[in-house]
Amino acid sequence: MGGFLPYILLVMLPSIAITGWAAWRVRSTYAKWSKVDSGIRLSAFDFARQLLDRQGLRDVRIEPVEGQLTDHYDPRGKVLRVSSTVASQPQLGNHDPQAQMLGVPVPANGLSVAAAAVIAHEVGHALQDRERDPWMTVRQAIVPAVQLGSGLGPWLIIGGLIFNLLSLSWLGLIFFAAAVIFTFVTLPVEIGASGKALAFVSNLGMMGERQTGARDVLKAAAWTYVAAALTALLTFLYYLMLIAGRRD
Repeated sequence: MGGFLPYILLVMLPSIAITGWAAWRVRSTYAKWSKVDSGIRLSAFDFARQLLDRQGLRDVRIEPVEGQLTDHYDPRGKVLRVSSTVASQPQLGNHDPQAQMLGVPVPANGLSVAAAAVIAHEVGHALQDRERDPWMTVRQAIVPAVQLGSGLGPWLIIGGLIFNLLSLSWLGLIFFAAAVIFTFVTLPVEIGASGKALAFVSNLGMMGERQTGARDVLKAAAWTYVAAALTALLTFLYYLMLIAGRRD
């Protein structure tokens, strides 16, 4: 199997470098723009509700979620979840999806540029869902295959190589390819949501430095998905090299 050193040099170290850089960029960019007031005098939850309602997405619920930058939109439950980091209100509970104002206190320093950008991005995903964005549709359709491929694929590849059953390894590689495809399909989904987010915040008066900050936050977040795609591709190519280098 060529030993463990090629894996370290060709996959592990590059993956650590790429993902580490992307994670650092997200943290540093968010930290920078979380100190800049967006000029929006709403809490994170009220801001999310306002953006959703303006897009006619009154059926989308808003819920808090623990963690740092764990914000996401769940298309299955039609739920937009706002992290405690973005909300600056880790103690909050669920909120009425039909309420125009949720009664959440506005943070002392106002809603930051970084928080506004993150929330607008997730609202962008909700709008993509309603518009049946083709890339989002494809991504949702291949989720079952991804779950199978990312979990089972590597074991089939390794087992096939160990027991010299290359047909099993090739099957595992096909399964794993679904996970790789998922990471690349995610890119246009995220880029599209970011484009919608910038339009949202611009219409609310976030111009000049504030708009630049929102764009920087969204770009930094996008790099994490690029990093995920590159590391998945590196792993796939390594598996392919191992299998192709063997003989029946």
